[in-house]
Amino acid sequence: MLTIKQITPEKLFANKRRLDVFLEEELSNLVDKDSWLTNWKALAQRFQLLKFKEMPAEENEKLQWDTAYIESVIEMTVQHINQYLNLSELHITVVPALPFSFFREQPQSLWSNAFTNGPSNIIIAIPTKPDIEFLQYLLAHESHHACPENPIYQLTMDTFTLEEWYKMEGAAEYFSLSLYPDKRWWRNNFPTEVEEKYWNECKNHLQSVDDHIKGPLCFGNQQKGIPIFAGYSFALKLVSNYATSQRIDKIDELFTVDPSEFIEHYEKCHLK
Repeated sequence: MLTIKQITPEKLFANKRRLDVFLEEELSNLVDKDSWLTNWKALAQRFQLLKFKEMPAEENEKLQWDTAYIESVIEMTVQHINQYLNLSELHITVVPALPFSFFREQPQSLWSNAFTNGPSNIIIAIPTKPDIEFLQYLLAHESHHACPENPIYQLTMDTFTLEEWYKMEGAAEYFSLSLYPDKRWWRNNFPTEVEEKYWNECKNHLQSVDDHIKGPLCFGNQQKGIPIFAGYSFALKLVSNYATSQRIDKIDELFTVDPSEFIEHYEKCHLK
């Protein structure tokens, strides 16, 4: 069963004088002791929702979207995704997309971003007029994360290594891009020379669970010369090359692959 909740700019403005209470009411059911983020305020901060306390009415109005249209897009997209993943239950919460530094210069239509906070639980931020194909790609990516069969939920923070992150994100990218056009605004940030440098940065940290080490390698770091979202590009290359060579037919076959196999295949075929 699919449930969709839309926390619109209009609702946030109407509750701005009691915004903390309102957000706690709306977000508390999205967190528990087993979710990645375990309190409602962390989710609110992830999506910058507390900024709506000070947002003027005219700025708020510019962020409103067509709720009926967005609901129909989500329903159609999930119906498509369900042909490939076992998503008997899925809860999607839609919130406004405010700019982050890493995509501020991109067209507002590509500001959609999302976070999966546990099995069957997706929070997605959208701009007023999202690029629908990019939104569908993002929903497919997050739905792969949200699939209860995903082995990510057998891991803990002490066992979630960098190579496990590559498997998780690479498989989600491989799946979503098999269904929808590639409109990733960061897709050209990973040419061969960057890939070689990136490999030299990451290859000695594949078993690391330290977020201070993993963070720059996953999301990029300008000071270290690692492009934005380089980790996603590398993860996609690992998984797509492996899936092609092994003739993987069904996306859930990748769930059972040990992450070290993706790395071993990469070293064997691309580092001769």
